[in-house]
Amino acid sequence: MVKSAFLGSMAWTLCLFAAGNLAAETRKETAVSYIELGDKLARQGDFDRAIGAYNIALQFAPDFAPAYFHRALAQERRGDFSKAIADYTKALEITPALTTAFYNRGNLRLNQGDLDGAVSDFDRALETDPGYDMAYNNRGIARLEKGDMDGAIADFNQAIRINPDHPEAYVNLGLIRLQQGRNTEAEHAFARSLALKPSLKIFIESRIDRITQK
Repeated sequence: MVKSAFLGSMAWTLCLFAAGNLAAETRKETAVSYIELGDKLARQGDFDRAIGAYNIALQFAPDFAPAYFHRALAQERRGDFSKAIADYTKALEITPALTTAFYNRGNLRLNQGDLDGAVSDFDRALETDPGYDMAYNNRGIARLEKGDMDGAIADFNQAIRINPDHPEAYVNLGLIRLQQGRNTEAEHAFARSLALKPSLKIFIESRIDRITQK
């Protein structure tokens, strides 16, 4: 079967030629079409071709933040975290108020051990969306990793105030309370978490075992 040639060398040449000869609005409309194609491919799990479609979108509209953002999502799902961070950064240089880009980049930085960078990104996400409970929860994790237990507790509590049905925030708060020897509060937090998300039971038990064996 002959595969689609839209990513072939001839297609690239045609796209580059066309991009230089279209009006700005038409170029942006064409870029949006390629982003939509990339999204369709990404949903199918074909991240390489999805990224190729986003690359073409950027040939038509080099300063189009959504193309960088969507390419970052595909890079992230493909496991290429450094490239994902670079694309989120580029999107934010163009449009500094992309809350989800700050949040996603913060998560990647947190996973890579860049705790200061992660906290900074979650701060920026919360500046634009003070009700972003996941940003509070994940900033709490970063703060805890930095040794800021009080800041972490404040963030987990705020996540719960915003969203009383946030199971992960209850888990995180319970683990801190357990470390502090406040077992009753920990048990209440774990019970609330399991009532919301029973699948967390194995994770909670493993973390309790780790803490109690220290």
